[in-house]
Amino acid sequence: MSNVFISTANCGKAHDADIFGVSVCSPFTVTCSGDGTIKLWKNKLLDNELPKENVVTQFVHKTGVHHVDAFHSVEKGGHELCIIACVSFAGTVHFYNIDTKTSEISDLDMMPRQDKKRSFWAVKWFKSNDQMICHRLSATDVKGNTVVWRFHPFAQEFDEEAAKKEQDRRAKRLARGQSVEETPEHDNNEELTLQPHLALHGEIPSVEPVFATCVDFSHNGLIATGFANGSIVVSELTTLRRIHNFEGFGIQGIEQNSSTVRDVRFSPLGTLLAVASDSGSYGCVSLYETEYGERVGSLTVPTHSAQSSIGTFAHDGWVFGLSFNSTGEFLATCGYDSKVRIWDVKLRERISTLNISAGDIEIEEDIMLQDENGESVKNPPVLGVKFISKGVRGGMGSETNEGLCCVCLDRSVRWFRSAGGS
Repeated sequence: MSNVFISTANCGKAHDADIFGVSVCSPFTVTCSGDGTIKLWKNKLLDNELPKENVVTQFVHKTGVHHVDAFHSVEKGGHELCIIACVSFAGTVHFYNIDTKTSEISDLDMMPRQDKKRSFWAVKWFKSNDQMICHRLSATDVKGNTVVWRFHPFAQEFDEEAAKKEQDRRAKRLARGQSVEETPEHDNNEELTLQPHLALHGEIPSVEPVFATCVDFSHNGLIATGFANGSIVVSELTTLRRIHNFEGFGIQGIEQNSSTVRDVRFSPLGTLLAVASDSGSYGCVSLYETEYGERVGSLTVPTHSAQSSIGTFAHDGWVFGLSFNSTGEFLATCGYDSKVRIWDVKLRERISTLNISAGDIEIEEDIMLQDENGESVKNPPVLGVKFISKGVRGGMGSETNEGLCCVCLDRSVRWFRSAGGS
């Protein structure tokens, strides 16, 4: 992948208030905002098409929306699902089903009744690639608990325990040299009634009532939760048993210190966990290996601060977002210092920096230089970043190159692509 990233599209004043979250699935880039809406930006654009002409808006809640995550898959029988989960500042989780052909949005009532009165914060989908394991959804609440539900696309729920027993039975028969009958597949699509719903899998209770700020799943069966006190808990997905506890490494004892964990992200194989946390007014990114729970390094850039001798910093401001690329070779970080940085994970080295400026917005009337309080956003903080896999975006070579999307405090959405080859 090239060290250089080229801007392919941008949209100023994309929302009527600050944009707090971004998620990317194959059909759409999804953003959420304090204006109470989510927006679905069509990914497959031609070179002459503008993002604002290819966006669908859904009002969610008057208090605003701060977290969003998109689930997209093709299930048995060729059923395509695109479901958006988002959380309002009232603590409610909302679900929307998207028809990818028409972009029509419809409400989904998926939250179990007993959980609707809870106040949630972060939300995250887990898309399973294992036929023996269900998809999952997780949400943290303001008391520090992490709730996990099984996600069933069809009315007929998939029984993981029964599937595992059948798998073990077949394996034993094969080991004894006995024949194993084929498991019949659903060849009649009508047998599968599409009815997306959640069933409670369990809960990872907080040891003490500390705000749980973020959550992520790994594809090797782990779930990580980050907390406002700087700690991280890693648990097994199937049993929800805690296996690792990481403490914060922020600057201790200084006035108005913050050690909040802003984001946690597993590498694609699940062998590494990246953690973005505060260290005073600076932003740190630490890397942990997940087998033994050891801290294996941190991402660092030179700093002119007099405090540089007592800490290592990835950004000269809080780090708000993390994103691994599809191979896990690279990690994107974004922060309050108006920068997006790309890191070589193996070398722990920065390979590229995108300096975000409000003047980069192509349509002049959409440039925002001040917020509603008169504060300058000429160099806006970056509140979220996501890698985009090859073939997801369209136009300007995005079909054959990896890309990036970020959302900024000037209410902009920006898309980039690597300048390298295919």
